[in-house]
Amino acid sequence: MTGQKLQMKCSVDYISFSAHADYQQTSEFLRELKPPHVVLVHGEANEMSRLKAALVREYEDNEEYKMDVHNPRNTVGVELHFRGEKMAKVVGSLAAQKPKDGQQISGILVKRNFNYHVMAPEDLPNYTDLAMSTVTQRLSIAYTGTIPLLQFYLTQLAGDMEHIKVKEKPALRVFKSVTIIFDSTRMVVVEWTSNPVTDMYADAVVTVILRAERDPMPQKAVPRAIRVDKHHFQECMLDMIQEMFGPDATSKLIRGDKMTVTVDDNTAIVDLDTLEVTSASESLQSIVHTAVNRLHQAVTPLKS
Repeated sequence: MTGQKLQMKCSVDYISFSAHADYQQTSEFLRELKPPHVVLVHGEANEMSRLKAALVREYEDNEEYKMDVHNPRNTVGVELHFRGEKMAKVVGSLAAQKPKDGQQISGILVKRNFNYHVMAPEDLPNYTDLAMSTVTQRLSIAYTGTIPLLQFYLTQLAGDMEHIKVKEKPALRVFKSVTIIFDSTRMVVVEWTSNPVTDMYADAVVTVILRAERDPMPQKAVPRAIRVDKHHFQECMLDMIQEMFGPDATSKLIRGDKMTVTVDDNTAIVDLDTLEVTSASESLQSIVHTAVNRLHQAVTPLKS
């Protein structure tokens, strides 16, 4: 440093760890570092669950070292709680308005010169040397069908859809994030701003386009888009309950957005607004709750 030699007062340790480590290597890695939190990512769901269970068993009797193992699904956030308090100054657009008592502020925590600042992502270039960037993806797909045919299939997937124009070309916008441009009579272009959620939306849209391309249905024969509303869902649920438990399990009249299901002198009440199920019988409550929620996921289009 500045031409002077300083005595080294630190040690350097090398720890090997592969991105596709097995249980043995992962366990040895954790034994060396002893982190308080471990987040398992990038793996098949069942194997990840087995790995988590094995790590928990290995360290559950260790009184000196406690480790929390997290195994989140894709796009599911993980909250890590640490002891101690830190003071951070809110800057930029987040500080434009005076916060109210109990209000939560969400932003990026930046440490600079031993000080902490909380700011919105778009303010990073103003307060740091970091720059924000976005990735716009564009995918061209062969499609020789009609716009009404593709719209018919997309309405069964997406609850949010609008007709727009992109450079004077007709287009559909679904999930408020994925744009389908009818570039020519034999091609559509799918555009979206990449992030973990919109990437999955785009994958679903591409699957629908490929399905519509294989459908030889002429434009005159394209049926009207299925209207999936609250009344439609209630009709589907009535049919499902009667097929599961018999025609006498429930009445076809629904009052006050409540449906009563009776099976072997046990009664369950379904709230059609919240999909909550209440019953004195835990087994009946569990069965009806699972059936109602899976039906809702099956017949209701996704909304962004």
